[in-house]
Amino acid sequence: MMLPLVSGCTEQQINPFGDDFKGHLVLLGTLFPKHPGVGNPEVRQWLLGELPSGVHIRPEGGPESQNILFLWPYDLDPVEPIFPVPIPPVYPEIALRGLITMLPEMKPYLERTPKPTVDGGYYTKTRENRPLIGPLPVNGAYLMGAFSGYGIMASCAAGELLAAHLTGSPLPPYAPAFTLERYQDREYEKLLEKWGDTGQL
Repeated sequence: MMLPLVSGCTEQQINPFGDDFKGHLVLLGTLFPKHPGVGNPEVRQWLLGELPSGVHIRPEGGPESQNILFLWPYDLDPVEPIFPVPIPPVYPEIALRGLITMLPEMKPYLERTPKPTVDGGYYTKTRENRPLIGPLPVNGAYLMGAFSGYGIMASCAAGELLAAHLTGSPLPPYAPAFTLERYQDREYEKLLEKWGDTGQL
């Protein structure tokens, strides 16, 4: 499963405001005053609707850098990957407006927006957005992946868990929740049917 990922540079931590925090944007008439689809009810609904939480930001570069990296994976529908990654020309402003919802003091940048460097890619994720860590059904092969945006934050714990698999050390009780074999568990499949929000970062 792939999710489009676009970032503006000039990532996602757990939302500090909780899962109920949403990025409320009124895009119609400001960001898209002449959008060709404004007359289309579906387009209007998207332009006026509530977008998901998930905008995040961090410093980029060394101690002297004045750059920040911020992104907002607001489009959470799985897609087939296309290269080069199609990046909407309005993405930097959408992401900036989402960031302003969380950090209102960024608002002056709407009037004097520095020229961003925009890059993109894809999040690789599982259906429930839980990573894969453990052995594969091929002797001697192991997997650690599908972190979909939280790899840096989870890498130490994930590496420790994978090392336990590799060395035959005692595994923690939660280890089966991250193996590929979980999809053969009927009880786990039942959980997937009622999973709800995946907490996409």
